[in-house]
Amino acid sequence: MSQNNKTIGIVATIAAIATIMVSATFFSAATKVYAQTNSTGGKSTAAGNATAAGNATSTAAKPASSSASMQSPAASAANMSGPVDIQKTGVSNTDPLPGHSAHQLVMALPPRSDGKVWVGTVTWTASKPVEVVVLHTYNSSVTADAAHGQPLIAPFGKGNVAISLVKTPSGTPVASGSMPFAGNAVAFHTLGGEKFVVTYTADATPKQLTK
Repeated sequence: MSQNNKTIGIVATIAAIATIMVSATFFSAATKVYAQTNSTGGKSTAAGNATAAGNATSTAAKPASSSASMQSPAASAANMSGPVDIQKTGVSNTDPLPGHSAHQLVMALPPRSDGKVWVGTVTWTASKPVEVVVLHTYNSSVTADAAHGQPLIAPFGKGNVAISLVKTPSGTPVASGSMPFAGNAVAFHTLGGEKFVVTYTADATPKQLTK
């Protein structure tokens, strides 16, 4: 083999090794960011912590779906059996509900899929005025004529959710507030699409519906 051919071979080998190292570094960083995105940032019961760890592991191992994107940033609180206390600062992203891509959203309490609802209180302060969104499972078997109309709904998972959009003026120059809630999920939202940062504390208990 000529000296030139040896040189070309050495350069090609070095380039291949560098490519592998860069790819591995990128994969590791992406995995870390995804795991951080789906952390609770709060406290829960001991049983809830175990469930949270399992959920965080399974979530990080799977690609995000449209429903899963609604779970951030408190995904591992979903379907916990006991009370949760979450305190977190969230940066808004595009609302993933179909037809709502012009809005911004931070998910505070993720949608439950076990038939229970969240009942509790949330207190927040935000960089800009926000609405509080509460989602409810919508019974699509109920039909109404044009005179009765239909509440605001959107496709979610295998069905639809009805959407409560609550504006709570604080009466001060600070975009903040506190309110009780009951529903399948709680989020902060801007209907006008303004990006925002919100710090909130949520105290919630999952409860089984009696009707």
